Amino acid sequence: MSVERIEPELVLKVTPPRGQKSALVRPRLSFASPQLLDKMAIAVQAPAGFGKTLLLAQWRRESLSRGAIVAWLTLDDRDNGMRFVQGLAAAMAVGSGRPAFAQSVERLLGHTSDELEALTGWLADVVDLGSDIVLILDDVHCLPEQTVRHSLTYLLHNAPANLRVVMASRGRLSLPVGDLLAHAQYAQLGVEELRFQPEETLGLLTARFAGRVDADLNMRLHELTEGWPLGLQLALAALEKSTDLAAAVQSLSTCSGDIQQYFVDSLIARLPREQVDFLIRIALLDMLHPQLCAALVENPAAGEWLQQLCLVTPIFVEGLDSDWLRIHPLALEFLRGHFVRLPLAERQQLHQKAAGWLAEHGLFEEAARQALMAGSAEQAHQLVEHCLYDIMLRGQFGRVLEWIEILPTLEVGARPGLRLAAAWALSIGARHAEAAGLIAYIQNDPQAEPSKRCEADAIAAAAAMFADRPDEAYRIIAPWLDQPAFGSARLQSIVAGHRARFSLFSGQPEKARHLCQHAPSYECPYGLDAIRGFNQWCFGGSYLWEGRMLPAQKVLRASLERAEQDIGRRSAVAVSIAAGLAAVLLECDEVQEAHSVLANRLDAIDRGAAPESIALGYVTLARLAVLQGQLQRAYELLDALFALGEVRNTPRFAIVSLFEQIRMHSLRGHGDTCLALWRRLDALVPDSVREQRGLLGPELAVHVLLAKVYVCLAQRDWPGMLAALEPAALLTERLRRGRESVQIKLLKALALRNAGGNGLDMLREAVGLAEDYGMRRSLEDIHPEIAEWIRTLRADEGQVALAVSPAVPVIPVARNEQGHTQVAASRLLTPKEREVLQLLARNLSNKQIAQALSVGEETVKWHLKNLFGKFQAGTRKHVVDRAYMLGILHAAD
Repeated sequence: MSVERIEPELVLKVTPPRGQKSALVRPRLSFASPQLLDKMAIAVQAPAGFGKTLLLAQWRRESLSRGAIVAWLTLDDRDNGMRFVQGLAAAMAVGSGRPAFAQSVERLLGHTSDELEALTGWLADVVDLGSDIVLILDDVHCLPEQTVRHSLTYLLHNAPANLRVVMASRGRLSLPVGDLLAHAQYAQLGVEELRFQPEETLGLLTARFAGRVDADLNMRLHELTEGWPLGLQLALAALEKSTDLAAAVQSLSTCSGDIQQYFVDSLIARLPREQVDFLIRIALLDMLHPQLCAALVENPAAGEWLQQLCLVTPIFVEGLDSDWLRIHPLALEFLRGHFVRLPLAERQQLHQKAAGWLAEHGLFEEAARQALMAGSAEQAHQLVEHCLYDIMLRGQFGRVLEWIEILPTLEVGARPGLRLAAAWALSIGARHAEAAGLIAYIQNDPQAEPSKRCEADAIAAAAAMFADRPDEAYRIIAPWLDQPAFGSARLQSIVAGHRARFSLFSGQPEKARHLCQHAPSYECPYGLDAIRGFNQWCFGGSYLWEGRMLPAQKVLRASLERAEQDIGRRSAVAVSIAAGLAAVLLECDEVQEAHSVLANRLDAIDRGAAPESIALGYVTLARLAVLQGQLQRAYELLDALFALGEVRNTPRFAIVSLFEQIRMHSLRGHGDTCLALWRRLDALVPDSVREQRGLLGPELAVHVLLAKVYVCLAQRDWPGMLAALEPAALLTERLRRGRESVQIKLLKALALRNAGGNGLDMLREAVGLAEDYGMRRSLEDIHPEIAEWIRTLRADEGQVALAVSPAVPVIPVARNEQGHTQVAASRLLTPKEREVLQLLARNLSNKQIAQALSVGEETVKWHLKNLFGKFQAGTRKHVVDRAYMLGILHAAD
């Protein structure tokens, strides 16, 4: 089997797929990344549409650029043992450009019928090459089971040191790789690793739509597609036809346009009618299990159909180490559009079957949904009562509220399990009066169990806290704060969380942390729950309260990752933590990450976050808008926060909004505007804030006092500014508000300097504290004169000036191809052959190539002859085309 006589079918199988210029290079999944480096075997396992082949092509280019020989082989169901070895031989003959390689295997195949003996000969030839070799096997799921168990397993366990094997499969590979795992020689990438991350989605959006994207739009599209590479590409194709991207994303649907056409072509047109009917009927389910599907369609073959469909369609997402599957939302909407066209009686019967199976297996919420759609309301109410309180404990308040909207009011009031769950969910938001009505019967019942009365008071206190009335919350829960431990560990942990919040309001952040850390522990089978989640939010917030940004960032980032994974990105717990983390990241000058953390979350923050988190979210977004040069956007956000304060009767929002506006105008020297805003602020400040009474009064008084400072700053009234700074400094020190304390020191240093005094010592102290706390942004944003003063001071003292962050986050842009070409450092070619190929690609004649390389024309002809042989080409243009196809030749960046 010389190179010239490779079967045409094998030629196709060993030819790599055409490269896509628009394909996104994914550095996170680089062949040299820590998770893949030095791994002898790598398996990429995911359904169709997850970009496996594109990733293999990326690894191929990376390997070629490092000088490795790369062999590509696309497999099919006819690749039994001997044919598999023939494919390997052809792949290596093309990849290495050595006809002798193929010929030696051909001779071996001529006198043996044992594929393992032939494979041993192939491996020996690989060793003899003495070069780093990457073997890429695509579509491994098509291999006959016998070939996987014998030939492929033998290949992996006998691979020489210079060989790396990469395998791509749509399904799980039944390979005995325990020993390879034990020796850290095997890596596996699945669906979760192949999903696009938000920054990768942003890279695609930016390359396609340039400056028409923002963080919110990017995150909305990312969440809609769930990082599914194919779904993202389909969505982008649909969006290209719209001039208003935000509106297009909002209305993106699989029921029209290119996305619908794709599903029609890939599902309805290509699949047998029996499988299409099966898909439509199981689309009523959110999660799929082979046994559930079999019960639904009353066919024991349903499990096999499901397995086949996972291989041939890109719409299924497999659970990790689980038999459960789900259909991607984009495809699910399309299939449900067909499901609703079935006769009503058939639909209700299918829903009833699903409800029965799910209830039998303890999946009560899913069973209740199916019973409701089947028209069995009483059954649905009974089922949801089994699980709604547990759903609330898991922090899924949004799901609880959805049920409250569905269930009749009388049913909620009559069922204790529903009543308590509903009260908790309504208290975490803005529906506090409804929550109070649901628990009043317990609070007013002197015969109620103490644990029941304690929980009712804890709900009422939570409602008061989320209404930003901490003094009222304290009065409600105070009788239980010093009681001996009783009730469940969960209830004790809830009370501990309340105590921690009150400690923070009182200016005791270390006590708040102690209470959070030592809250009673309990078993939680589903990871992070609402109680632990809010306690972690308070724990991280205590560092932010002190201005200690570095530990705050560490704690809040870890807490947010857990909350997103266990509860959901837009859950009340997650968005509360996200608001704090974004504020910390901005202060640490990590602007791009702060944008990402808050992206597509503001509406969820409005609905479910604590008041302090809502204020932080709006202010952080406004400051980020200023850094992007979007002043109008910043003012709009602050106006929206003020309006929210009026609607909810929450003074915090109005005070924080006006303070931030005064600060922004003050830094721009807008004295009259600052005075006008101050008059508005002064008119609405409650007496409790003026007198610094209660738990909330002192905290809000800090904003009011600092607003007065900034008004004086805008007026250049240095004596007035120094006078206003004194009470502000005393209050922030009493409350242990570290960030504000540092800012006050910086402003005092500026006022002293301009008033004729010596502010240098104060400046040095403030800069030292800011550096210790990680407060980089305050040193830049507090005032332009202060920032310049710090730079001058550092320069005078021989220190490196503090770096100023770019005002606009850096967004990756697509590379533009230039007119020149480059040749990968592949060992397929000698260095001189690479030079000749590069000049050949520029259409130079033999004489011109000879002159450029300072060699004779006969030497050029000799190298061209070698290139013709290695690329199996008949003309000069064919050589160049083959080199491009194989990735040896590519456009220079």
